[in-house]
Amino acid sequence: MASLHILKGQNAGTRIPLDKPVLTIGREAKDCDLVVPNQAVSRVHAQIIQVNGQYFLEDLKSRNHTFLNNKQIEARQPLRDNDRIKICDTLFTFHSGKEGLPALPEDLRRTQLHDEEPDLPSTVQATLSRVPQQQLLEAQPADRLRALLEISSSLNSAVGQDALLDRIVDVLFQTFRQADRCFIILTDEATGHPVVRNFRHRRPAEDSPKFSKTIVRRCLDKMEAFLIEDAATDGKLSLAQSITDFKIRSVMIAPIGPPEGPAHGAIQLDTLDRGKRFSQDDLKLLTSVAHQASVAIDNSRMHADQARRDRVLRDMEIAEQVQRSFLPRQTPAVPGYEFYAHYKSAMTIGGDYYDFVELPDGKWAILLGDVAGKGVPAALLMAKLSAEARFHILTQPDPTAAFARINDFIIDAGLSDRFVTLAGAILDPVAHIVRLINGGHVTPMLYRAYTEELIDAIASDRTGFPLGVIPATTYEFVDVELAPGDTLLLFTDGVTDALNPQNKQFRLEGVRSAVCLESAVGEVGSSPARTGKRLIDAVRSHIAGRDQYDDIALVSLGRYDGPPSSGSITKVGLSTSDQAPLR
Repeated sequence: MASLHILKGQNAGTRIPLDKPVLTIGREAKDCDLVVPNQAVSRVHAQIIQVNGQYFLEDLKSRNHTFLNNKQIEARQPLRDNDRIKICDTLFTFHSGKEGLPALPEDLRRTQLHDEEPDLPSTVQATLSRVPQQQLLEAQPADRLRALLEISSSLNSAVGQDALLDRIVDVLFQTFRQADRCFIILTDEATGHPVVRNFRHRRPAEDSPKFSKTIVRRCLDKMEAFLIEDAATDGKLSLAQSITDFKIRSVMIAPIGPPEGPAHGAIQLDTLDRGKRFSQDDLKLLTSVAHQASVAIDNSRMHADQARRDRVLRDMEIAEQVQRSFLPRQTPAVPGYEFYAHYKSAMTIGGDYYDFVELPDGKWAILLGDVAGKGVPAALLMAKLSAEARFHILTQPDPTAAFARINDFIIDAGLSDRFVTLAGAILDPVAHIVRLINGGHVTPMLYRAYTEELIDAIASDRTGFPLGVIPATTYEFVDVELAPGDTLLLFTDGVTDALNPQNKQFRLEGVRSAVCLESAVGEVGSSPARTGKRLIDAVRSHIAGRDQYDDIALVSLGRYDGPPSSGSITKVGLSTSDQAPLR
């Protein structure tokens, strides 16, 4: 059976069977078999007639005509397979449903696929491609040059895009007294669609922000300004529903954008009165105003972007200060022991953390952890972790139970994409024993002064899972005795994973080389602070020439034959300063 397929328009994709001798097409449902709801379509517009198995298209003296393969028909025309029928902005294809009938020739079909606009008379009075602003200024009479200078000064004084767009509309309404409506339309960065960002109507009672997409699309696609004497009678534009609905008459539109490159918006002025018209001089002036508006909008956007960056920077600085407050201000002062701590995030804030917690029985808990990830999400979890870890290490009699409770906290929080590696050391400064617990962290290292070697402080088979991975996980501990001169090192993988400009990692070999350097250069005695600082200096030398890859945190502690240490802590954040005075 023969049929019509709707290619473009309302109900696009629908198939209409031609199962009766005459199919009438038009706007009025009571008079037509196929209704096209467009005010530009005549009440009874056209018909398709079947005579002896052959189908014919006939226009019924419609106002905006009927087109077959982009040619206006004057009399009844026979239909062939794949013929295209255009009625205003609705496009159909005809299919005979019979094999063997001749189809539209391939070269003509190919042409029609890329050219759906019929060759109709147009009321476009003038077009103006984008030209240098200087050329436009030279074409303006003196009074309009003065107006442009006032416009430029006025636009440059506006602050914020909303205020700027209001100012542009004010200026346009003052300059073009015949305009009834003004649109400033900008392309949405997310969707690429034109969106009205500012609209004004001289008659508030008729306020309607709807615009003709047909006109705007033409301006943006061709990237040129143009002037239409009467859109309602323009052969190419009057077929659009929006032109009829909005009763648009004289229209003037100019693209907003740089002299080169795609336009990112348009300014449209139109009238709804037959007696009001824009002139070609008006179009030149509007194009100049659009250029001024483009510069002002770009400046406004840059100002807004800079303001956002400044706010983010201030917020990050505050976040860094808050994060610093979570970390100890100084190391413990324990007779016979020395401590050293270092923290430097890869970004302004990070996810590494350490803490010193004095326990009721005179022991000290040293915690050092690494939250998966970097930046704000990791820093937020680190802040919560530091509070939870301190609470559980103080309230649980066994540090392994404290680790299990912290693990449960992370699991219960539902942070499936976040986990924490955590190393803990409980120092008994009287018995000189350190109890070590490791939850998936880089293995703590122990420098033995007597043998001058660096060894794993806890075996890998005694290391538990990272916290937040496996529910109800149990953790083990090992006790390590500290002899005079021994140093315990806890550090995050930002040390071992540090990359040099050749993408070579520092690795544990770099740690061993830096720590054991003391014996190689013949230094006398051992110091936890000196050892920790030497390791950090070696990491800095390794990564010199490229940005820090990951957050770095380190704590070193050990027995030291000297006065009680007040400790030293390097600065938090992005500072490259080595030591920070205690506060």
